[in-house]
Amino acid sequence: MDFTGKVVIVTGASSGIGAASAKLFAAHNALLSIVGRNEERLLATAKACEEAKGNKPLCILLDLTEPDSCEKLVRKTVDTFGKINVLVNCAGKLCCTSLFDNSMEIFDDLIALNLRVPYKLTQQCLPHMLKTKGNIVNVFSAPMRARPGFLPANMIRDALERFTKSSALELAAEGVRMNAVRPGYTRTNYLKNLNVDDEIMDDTYDMIAELLPTRKVIEPEEIARMVVFTASDTLPNLNSAQMVVDGSASQF
Repeated sequence: MDFTGKVVIVTGASSGIGAASAKLFAAHNALLSIVGRNEERLLATAKACEEAKGNKPLCILLDLTEPDSCEKLVRKTVDTFGKINVLVNCAGKLCCTSLFDNSMEIFDDLIALNLRVPYKLTQQCLPHMLKTKGNIVNVFSAPMRARPGFLPANMIRDALERFTKSSALELAAEGVRMNAVRPGYTRTNYLKNLNVDDEIMDDTYDMIAELLPTRKVIEPEEIARMVVFTASDTLPNLNSAQMVVDGSASQF
């Protein structure tokens, strides 16, 4: 796979799957626009990307839920590189809540980042991707059994699946593809949003692993390989696909 001359936007690039994907795109010679909210970690990702092939990424510290932020990201990317070939919607977060919580704050927060941002950013990128016949990769969790405390997350996951399938059909005639990469339990910073302390995160992952068919928590680098493959031209007719990488976790 060769991304020489191709411009790739990766959101959520300051950690986890987003950071791993950015680094792998860089290793395949992509020109990168990386976005995140943690400056220290985003700069670390940018440094690793530049060291891969010598291409310095456009590093954008930005909260994509803020007004006009998606427009700003697209404008800066096009001003710097002149085009957009690939959009990887990887920014996301997970929080626990339920119908018994009368506040809408958590629900609205999750919808804003996990659902509204991919929709809005895709809209903003489309005029440029129509020119390059590019593609979009949406990264969100694999199908899983519904569990108490994760009602909004379950709703968003199903909405993103429909967004991917319906958009792929709508865009196919224009030569633009959209696919989803859907990881299972992966070692990322999601647990921090569930108030899990750093010192017990490893123990928590060990406990999660014991519940999985493979007895393994997935590393973000493995998901990154699927993201880069899906975004490549290896399979030009790959469209509306749900690329599930979960070690069969969704089957039990």
